[in-house]
Amino acid sequence: MNQDTVRSGVVWRLMDVLKEATGFLEARQIEAPRLNAERLMAHVLGLSRVELYLRFDQPLEPGERQAYKAVLRQRAGGTPLQYILGETEFMSLNFRVNPAVLIPRPETETLVEFVMHQHPVERAVSLIDVGTGSGAIALSLAHYLPQASVTALDISQHALETAKQNAEQLGLSDRLHWQRGDLYSDDFVRSIGKTFDAVVSNPPYVTLAEYAALATEIREHEPRLALCDEGDGLSAYRHLAGHAATLLKPGGLLAVEVGDTQSEAVQAIFQTAGLLAVDIIKDLNGIGRVVSGRRSED
Repeated sequence: MNQDTVRSGVVWRLMDVLKEATGFLEARQIEAPRLNAERLMAHVLGLSRVELYLRFDQPLEPGERQAYKAVLRQRAGGTPLQYILGETEFMSLNFRVNPAVLIPRPETETLVEFVMHQHPVERAVSLIDVGTGSGAIALSLAHYLPQASVTALDISQHALETAKQNAEQLGLSDRLHWQRGDLYSDDFVRSIGKTFDAVVSNPPYVTLAEYAALATEIREHEPRLALCDEGDGLSAYRHLAGHAATLLKPGGLLAVEVGDTQSEAVQAIFQTAGLLAVDIIKDLNGIGRVVSGRRSED
């Protein structure tokens, strides 16, 4: 055995280091400390969690312990686990993530699943994801709707580059169209220059007041531009609804994710804009998570 793996007669076994790391993260109020400790260890060692379990008695080399300490300090300091790992799962697909993009949340799957169910898999449809970020929504729709043509739009070039990397990783590059654009600009619709069967978005909906109260882990690490509209949290919905008549084909769908308490306000915005069949779709927790409406057929 490498003598560097022993200090004061104690072998630094993987299981012992994990136990100590779990306590370290728990003391710093990191949620699910054991899961975090294991995933970080698997990341450092280049193992799956199953492989990790099979090597609990394995001693750690000094370099491995130092690398593990480094990522533990990052996590204890509030850096999201997904950013440290550089990836996360969404809709059973693997996505690269970094501080240029929001970390996809499970509740956003409600939006993707709703849009998927509105379009038969054999139908050729055109979709646009406004504010694509990592591409989680756009690429999930492209993956599960194999006949769909999908445009991914974002104001951030860094976000678009991340989404392009994810498209390549998932083998979907030839199905995506990329566009840099600003929903709030005067020439937003003109710059797009086409209409779609569906416009989909998970826009910034955190109010300015709510932003100040967000968990430090979110506020200090995830992109503010993708979280907060610097106002009442409804700005993006007003713009999307206002553009629906010119962005959507007749009968086309507008579907958006909304905050926990926003569904009725967004529903009213859609109705005022003249959208039809406006509906609220609840997530698995019974919270109104998606608001949808359609352009008239004429």
